[in-house]
Amino acid sequence: MPFEQDLLSARSLNDHDGEVVAFLRDRSVPCPRCAYDLRDAPSAKCPECGEPLVLKVGSPKSRFGWLVLAMAPGCFSGVAAMFVAVPIVLSTLPYFGGGQGPPWPIVAADLFGFTSAATVVLIYRQRHRIMFRTAGWQATFAVIVWGVHVLAFVLFLLGMWSL
Repeated sequence: MPFEQDLLSARSLNDHDGEVVAFLRDRSVPCPRCAYDLRDAPSAKCPECGEPLVLKVGSPKSRFGWLVLAMAPGCFSGVAAMFVAVPIVLSTLPYFGGGQGPPWPIVAADLFGFTSAATVVLIYRQRHRIMFRTAGWQATFAVIVWGVHVLAFVLFLLGMWSL
């Protein structure tokens, strides 16, 4: 019973830390945050990223809040772009609008909306990498995504005002 002996010898640390250190002894396990190999880690903290390590049965509690917040404006922009695309196409047809087309800010906003929706797909495909980042990094990423969308909206309003 080497595992039980390791547990007993590791009781000098607090009970939880000792169990984690004993579990990691001679066992390759990736850090849940940064995927660093935790084999023979000296404490219940990842030596690479500092993430506290918890030994439990079941999946770790995932934090999806920042990821969802980062994807929200792109989802909204994509849906809005789909609805705006119909009148844009119709306005280019002579039967519906004389064939002159919509103002350029509306076309630019629609293209931004489709690009934003495509970015949501990319964010979703990279969700595991994003989830491995720290909460601070995820928050900064979400704020930047929202900032880009607010800036695009302000530019759209300025473009419409200049007409």
